[in-house]
Amino acid sequence: MKTMGMFGSGTRKNRRLAGSGMLVVIALLSLTTAAGLHAGTAPAGVAPPGREVKNPYEGKPEAIKEGEKVFDAKCADCHGGDAMGQSGPDLTDEKWIYGGSDADVFETVSNGRKGGMPSWRSELNKDEIWKAIAYLRSLQKKK
Repeated sequence: MKTMGMFGSGTRKNRRLAGSGMLVVIALLSLTTAAGLHAGTAPAGVAPPGREVKNPYEGKPEAIKEGEKVFDAKCADCHGGDAMGQSGPDLTDEKWIYGGSDADVFETVSNGRKGGMPSWRSELNKDEIWKAIAYLRSLQKKK
C-alpha cells in the first residue's frame, strides 16, 4: 500500500527506512557538533585560543579572600597550603606546565589535565575558579 507522508510517497517500509536514515543523520550531526565544540572552543568565561581573557576579579581584595577559601578547600591538599607545591606543582612561580595566562589556568582548573589534575567544573562555578586564580596571582606578586 502506497501512502503520502512526511517523506513523500512510498511504502511503509520505505518511510521507516527514511525515518531511520534521518535518525542516523541527526546522530552524526550531533556527534560532529559535540566533537567540534569540545576541541574548538573554550569553557565558559575563557576566550578562544589566541585571545586573552582578563580575570574579572584580578586585584579585588574581597574576591581574593573568597578565592583563598576556594583554594584552601579544593587545591591545598595537592598544591600545599602556601601554594608552593606538594604532590601538585608550585603555583607561586612563573613556571606553568600548561601555560600561565589566566585563560590557561582557568582551562586547567575547569577541565583538568592528564597526570593528576582533576576537573573541577562540576564542583566550582566559573566565578569561584576566577577568584581562586585572583588569589594565586596575589601570591605571585608577593614574591
